[in-house]
Amino acid sequence: MENRFLENKIVLKYCKDYYRIINEEFSELDYMSDKIIQIYQSFIFSINTRNKTEIKKATDLNNAVVRYFDDREFKTILNNFLTSLKVSRKETNVIGYIVNAIIKEYEKYIEGYTRNLYVPRWI
Repeated sequence: MENRFLENKIVLKYCKDYYRIINEEFSELDYMSDKIIQIYQSFIFSINTRNKTEIKKATDLNNAVVRYFDDREFKTILNNFLTSLKVSRKETNVIGYIVNAIIKEYEKYIEGYTRNLYVPRWI
């Protein structure tokens, strides 16, 4: 018999910003933030803690969601991306598909973010 409580503690060890994310304040009209938090919670607590790739994916999702709430530019990019995201009816794991899409968009944003260094002009 497996102890789900201990597995949840392991997940929380890898998702260090969990409590910050679920306690994030946003407008009642911000439907997307609510859905992202729901997807985040359902995914991280459904992973197998013995699988390293799933733990890495949960950590990457944690970083993406933190960036979503911290960075206004990434928030608008992700909102536009998710509103236009199409999931096939043949897809069996819809949450996993959305999580993979969020992580890919986050990695693409970070790659562009690190390449575009903004040098302030001194007067």
